[in-house]
Amino acid sequence: MNKKPTLRKTDHTHPSPSSPSGPGSEFERAVEALHVSEEKYRTIIENIEDGYYEVDLKGNFTFFNSAMTRITGFSRNELLGMNNRDMMDKFNTKQVFRVFNQVYQTGLATKAFDWQLIRKDGSRCTLEVSISLKKSITGEPVGFMGIARDVTQRKLMEQALRDSEEKYRMIIENIEDGYYEVDLAGNFTFFNDALARITGYARKDLMGMNNRDIMDAFNAKRVFSLFNGVYDTGLATKAFDWELVHKDGSKRYVEVSVSLKCDLKGHPIGFMGIARDITERKETEELLRKSEEKLRGKTRNLEEVNTALTVLLKKREEDKKELEQTVLTNLNDMVKPYLERVRARAKDPKQKDNLAVLEENLNAITSPFSYRLSSRYLNLTSSEIEIANLVKQGKSTKDIADLLSVSSKTIEVHRLNIRKKLGLSNKRASLRTHLLSVR
Repeated sequence: MNKKPTLRKTDHTHPSPSSPSGPGSEFERAVEALHVSEEKYRTIIENIEDGYYEVDLKGNFTFFNSAMTRITGFSRNELLGMNNRDMMDKFNTKQVFRVFNQVYQTGLATKAFDWQLIRKDGSRCTLEVSISLKKSITGEPVGFMGIARDVTQRKLMEQALRDSEEKYRMIIENIEDGYYEVDLAGNFTFFNDALARITGYARKDLMGMNNRDIMDAFNAKRVFSLFNGVYDTGLATKAFDWELVHKDGSKRYVEVSVSLKCDLKGHPIGFMGIARDITERKETEELLRKSEEKLRGKTRNLEEVNTALTVLLKKREEDKKELEQTVLTNLNDMVKPYLERVRARAKDPKQKDNLAVLEENLNAITSPFSYRLSSRYLNLTSSEIEIANLVKQGKSTKDIADLLSVSSKTIEVHRLNIRKKLGLSNKRASLRTHLLSVR
């Protein structure tokens, strides 16, 4: 077991005198050439990065290079004679036996067979192994030989890549938005379930379909222009809206991003992006637009009505002024002349007082005071308004009582009611002053 593994060397003793050839003979030169060739291949085997091994039919190591000791972690002395089952678990032992047995039965070599090996320190590594049947000079199987390459790092990277791919595949498959990939002609090469749901097509129907098949001519032209711009510039675009035709014939609105897809050498091979269904948002925006348009129509109608009302109010004000002017003219031309004649002929002082009150009342008709007083203080009775007018003219309680042929006490009661209704109770303000202030 402590014997150092070596390639079998030819005995280099000189031929005996009885040998058919002496020193310098053809036989000796052949032996020397064999020795050189053996050293050449020994150097090659010892310097390759991959492990080289030879095992007997039971799987015991009979020869190996330095790389094999590095891979397994065992020293030459430890590895020589060790059975390959000693560095494998049961599962790998069973797999390795099956492959070795197949090589033994068929005599055919196998390449790139993977198995997991347990190093001396207990760590595990993955080997990519080739196996060939080793035979004796007579052609009898005596063992196996082959190359063992440590592919642990590559396998870890492949697993990490698979995990990463699976992770992003899960993300893509579970997002609500559609994800798509198309070739340069616009044919779908990859997409998630959300895109199939947005278009209404089954995955098998959508795969290979051209994106023009789900658009009208107008949108197809817009989409081609956008994709062509991305192809020419290499710059991605975001939030481009277009209208697609659902499988059931209905129209759907999508908001799409587009990026150029390139191969490992940077050559464009297609496009990829996200497609978001914004149909509901578009319908809401359309309803809002119609509502705003309807509101603007109503606003225009209100403005027109307001203009008409303004014209009517202006006309009413003009008619009012015209009426006031007519009343004034009629009073001055048709009433006051006759009132002057009656006053000139009146002899009784009481008659003169009544005529004076009549004249004051006529003047009040031409003044807005009575209207404003009755409008502002609607709770005053007609008698109270009459007395308020006389108070404003400066008449005393006795004068008013004589003019109205009532007692002074009655006038006092009316004055108190007027003060109360005008909010002057418990105030020292003059009633006449307050009435004169009414504008």
